[in-house]
Amino acid sequence: MAAKRRVTTKMIAEYIGMSQSTVSMILSNKPHVSFSQETRDKVLKAAEELGYEKKHKAPILKDQLLNDTLMVICPILSNCYYTMMIHSIAERAQEYGYATFVAPTMRDASIEEHYLKMFSHLNICGVIYLYPPAMVQEANKLSSIVPIVSIGDKAPDSSFDSVELDSKKPGYLIGEHLISLGHTHVTYVSTPINEKEIGRMYRLEGIQKAFRKHGYPIEHVEVVSPDFATYSGYPANTSEFSNGYDLTVKVLDNHTKSTAFIGNNDMTAFGIMSALSDRGYRIPQDYSVCGFDNINLSSMPQISLTTIEHASELKGREAVDIIYRKNMTKKKTGGSKYNYIMRLEYEPELIIRNSSGKCRKKS
Repeated sequence: MAAKRRVTTKMIAEYIGMSQSTVSMILSNKPHVSFSQETRDKVLKAAEELGYEKKHKAPILKDQLLNDTLMVICPILSNCYYTMMIHSIAERAQEYGYATFVAPTMRDASIEEHYLKMFSHLNICGVIYLYPPAMVQEANKLSSIVPIVSIGDKAPDSSFDSVELDSKKPGYLIGEHLISLGHTHVTYVSTPINEKEIGRMYRLEGIQKAFRKHGYPIEHVEVVSPDFATYSGYPANTSEFSNGYDLTVKVLDNHTKSTAFIGNNDMTAFGIMSALSDRGYRIPQDYSVCGFDNINLSSMPQISLTTIEHASELKGREAVDIIYRKNMTKKKTGGSKYNYIMRLEYEPELIIRNSSGKCRKKS
């Protein structure tokens, strides 16, 4: 005789056409949440009709809590690109019964190392990097114990799973777009560029590739970025915006030949736009502006930034899926190691908005 199938909150939600979270909160009598009596009655009636039985949870032990904790290592929280991904990660993690712990490093390698050492002594379910790790060898070592997934440009010599973006591709798309509008001189405004921040470097290489393809020397792509001492002087919550603003002012004061500015991300591009506006320039009539990441603010009518979409939220969910599958495989086989590496890549998409337009006539 087949075992009776347990009725879940998801089944009830589908039965009455409500969200699973609403059903779950009503059936668990979640405090500080109010629903109409009509909604409550509808959920309770459906639960009774389907034969829902509330599962009594055993007390959660310390080790059990850690087993279900997913660690997310991110550089900062002031950039909506990272918070968008963290939200998508947390939502997917909740579906698997995982809790989410976020560890901001401010791109400080010593802080990253501290977290990796801490994680190595905890029995967690997985680690997700939202940027290429600085401590690659340490992360490689930890990946033999717990699943690790990095999101973004793949760090050289890494031996763990990744949901990748080749940042040369979006850089090339932006370069092609601006050249098609008649821009032959552009300025790439970036936060500090070095071999560890490969995404910033690859985006620049993609722009330069487009210019070379159309017969323009790469010197037509002006590059401005601060040294680390200058950049570290900015408050963390406004660093990218402030850097974009200040560097744009300097470029304008130097009477640049550029007719377009490209920020290394959308937050930098917002700083560029603000500096241009404060100097009395019109966007895009006087200068075009582009960014990368397509964060939510970029689509606001007052901003309308031309940028690159690269499936940030999908990548976050996919990273959690990889970790869950690996943990399930290990649990079923009783294995002690993960014997395969997953590598997925999302293709970038150019999102054209009002901040980019035809090159102005040069005097």
